[in-house]
Amino acid sequence: MKRVVTAGWFVALMGALVYLGTTFVCFSMANWSRPDGVKEADDETMTLSESWRFTNPELDDMLVELKHEREALATREQQLKELEARLANERQEIGTVTQAVNRLQRELDATLVRVKREEIPNLKKLTKVYAAMTPEGSVNILKEQTDEEVIKVLFYMKATESGPILEAFSRLGKTDAARAALLTERLRHTVESSAGK
Repeated sequence: MKRVVTAGWFVALMGALVYLGTTFVCFSMANWSRPDGVKEADDETMTLSESWRFTNPELDDMLVELKHEREALATREQQLKELEARLANERQEIGTVTQAVNRLQRELDATLVRVKREEIPNLKKLTKVYAAMTPEGSVNILKEQTDEEVIKVLFYMKATESGPILEAFSRLGKTDAARAALLTERLRHTVESSAGK
């Protein structure tokens, strides 16, 4: 007998019988505790309706807080999109202004003649030499030099010395007269510079 009681099939059979007995007792007690005239379907409806009527103030507060956070995030996202668009416009404007500044810098560098500090003593000596010559003689030498070299010499001459030289340039012909006009214009943009440019 001890062998039958300890067998696996017997233990399983006993467990199943205990389970069925407990389930039967639970259902029987549930039917006894139900008030008269209430059907099983009504009991389920009451349980469901009672559970749907259940409110949790903390849950309601959390829902309200989540709604506010969602609205705040939507507002922030809209602000970020507007800021991004404004930054893109400003970046484009800065690019345009930078290009304009670079273009103006190139134009200025093309017209501006800078005299290095080391050149000044030599240019002053050359100026005295050219001033001592006749305007025609000075022009014959200067017309073989670059515009920048001529402008540097004219820059250190007095107006009474540079005027006759420019006049002599203009008498050589139409091309040299145009060059004299260009030299006069660029002479306005000549500066002394301590930089090595």
